Formats: sequence, structure tokens, C-alpha cells
Amino acid sequence: MLASVKCTVGNQNSKIQHKCDYCGLILLTKRTLNNHVDGVHLKLRKFVCDNCGQPFSSNGNLNRHIATVHEKIKDHKCEECGKLFGQKTHLMNHIDSVHLGSKEYMCEECEKSFRKKRILDNHIDTVHKKIKDYKFLKCSETFGQKKDMMKHIDLVHLKNRENKCKDCGKSFVAKTDLLLHITAAHKKIRDHKCFECGKAFGHKRNLMRHIDVIHLNISEYTCKECGKALGSKTDLNNHISAIHKNIKDHNCFECGKGFGLKSILVRHINEVHLKLKKYKCEKCENIFSRKKYLLTHITTVHKKIKDHKCFECGKSFGEKSNLMKHIDVVHLNLKEHTCEECGTSFGEKSNLNRHIATIHKNIKDH
Repeated sequence: MLASVKCTVGNQNSKIQHKCDYCGLILLTKRTLNNHVDGVHLKLRKFVCDNCGQPFSSNGNLNRHIATVHEKIKDHKCEECGKLFGQKTHLMNHIDSVHLGSKEYMCEECEKSFRKKRILDNHIDTVHKKIKDYKFLKCSETFGQKKDMMKHIDLVHLKNRENKCKDCGKSFVAKTDLLLHITAAHKKIRDHKCFECGKAFGHKRNLMRHIDVIHLNISEYTCKECGKALGSKTDLNNHISAIHKNIKDHNCFECGKGFGLKSILVRHINEVHLKLKKYKCEKCENIFSRKKYLLTHITTVHKKIKDHKCFECGKSFGEKSNLMKHIDVVHLNLKEHTCEECGTSFGEKSNLNRHIATIHKNIKDH
């Protein structure tokens, strides 16, 4: 990628000398610096997971991956809401952002508050002291933050890139990136498969981002309301509008139902009105509208895996949603689906529909 780019970074008052020449990160020991360079910049990942083949730069990262992904160990519990996390850092971030919402580090210059001291220090350096420690050697331009430098490189230095795609005109800094783009975008070759859900990607980095956001719930774009991790700022804003502000401005032309996201509207049209089902089970020929429904079907029906157990009666379920529905209806006696004709309530909408079809439809037909 950008092999020729180096960042000269660092707090000049700092006495710590273990600084990464690639990105400027300062570490406490030489060993952690070497591990960082090997794993992040040189991509030397010596520790491989026996379950899925995913490589890691340290044994600690490998063990954490096995515990949270394969063994599903989530033993860090939030005392406030009961949510479980695989890592203590994720629990602390959850508490800080969701329950505390506290910003205890205040800037004396502008009174802006921050949750972490390092973010405050970075704010003071770049905004008030105008310290620009990120220097791009090709043009000697300096920047306060790494992201600003990368944006400058992309807009100024990479706009006349030689490696141009003949299909769509997109340009790349390296020929390898162009070849990856052609493979993933135009030849539709997606050979980087997620071991957890089976989704395939054309680029390994997209697979890693998918695993972080979807399966590990790790992202810089995390909703403060519910702690959900999103893949981009746009996804986060859409999530807040649709879920928490309950804005539903995408309406179905067929039935008028409103949705918060266009993608959910499209899925609704495909599944409800067009009855599109493209995922076929090879064992029993059942067809499903979503791949996750097919995988759940295979797991619960053919493999007979039911690892979601009710703490009250011991009954097991293949899906967590079915377990929660069971608890609501059977143990908590929650019946939120009420018949408008006679007032009888049901725990599941399917039972209400069956009741209307058999009881009230028969009455009206006579």
C-alpha cells in the first residue's frame, strides 16, 4: 500500500523512547513495540487459530479470539443492565458510553469536555497549541492528526494514480490494490469467508471489519444509546434515526408500511410482497429468504443443535430469539397480541392470526 509513507510523530517532552517509526505510537517496552510492528505493519502473525485458521500477532490476542468467538465466553457482566461482554475493556467502554455518559476531562481553553485524557491532550495539541507532529515526507506538509494527513495524501498526491481500472475508472496507488479491486468488484471473486456466519468478501480487510463489527461488536462508531457497533458514521446515523428516534421515512409502495432504513424496506418488499426465497437447504429442499435463516435451519433441524437453554424450566432452543419469546409467553405470561373482535390475548402473533381465521372468520361466514 503506502510503503514509502512514514510519520514522524511524538510528544517532544516525553521521555519514553519506544516509538513506532511507522505510525508514531508510543509503547512502554521494546518488546511491545516489536510485537506492534510485527503484527500491525509487517503483518507477521505467528499465532494461528486451530478452529478457523485466523492468524494473530500475539498469543494473548489468539486466546482472546478463541474465548470470545469460538467458546462464546462472556464473563464480564454489566451490573447496570446485565449485558455480558467477552472482554473487560468492552465492558468498561460500554459502562462509560452507555450508562455514565460522563466527560470528566474539560479543556480550560474552550470548556469542551472529553471522556478520556488522551483525547483531551490530543485536542489541546492540535486545536489550541496547533502542534502538527504528522509530517508527510514527500511534500513536507504537516498535520495535527494522522487522519488529516491520510486525507491530504489521498486528495493531493494520489489523484493522478497510474493504476487505473478500465472497467470503472477508479485509480489506485499500487498495482496490487488495482488487482484486488478487479477481483472483488468486477470478477466478483470473494474468497475471504467468515468462519462464523459464512459471508464472503473480496478483501481480507473487509472480512476483518465484518468480524469486528458484527460478531465482536467492536467499532469506533458505537451507539451511545444501546452499545451497538456500526461499520461507518453513516450507518451509525441511520441506526440512531431509525431505531432510537424512530424516524420511518421509507414507505412501502405496496402496503404503506414505514421503515427506518432503505435496506430494511427493500428486504420487506422482497420477502413479503415478491416472496423471493433464494437460499435452498440441500438436505430437505426448504427455501429461505435470508442466508441466516438457512444456517439457523440447518443448525437446529438437521444438526439438532439447541444451545440456548431456559434457566427456569431447562427447555432448549436453537435460537436466542425463540428462548426469549418462550420466557415472555410461558414464564412471564406476557401476551401482547390482542384480538380486536373479542379481546382475547396471545403470546405470539401466529396464534392470534390462527384464532381470527378459525373463530371470527367462521362466525362471519355463517
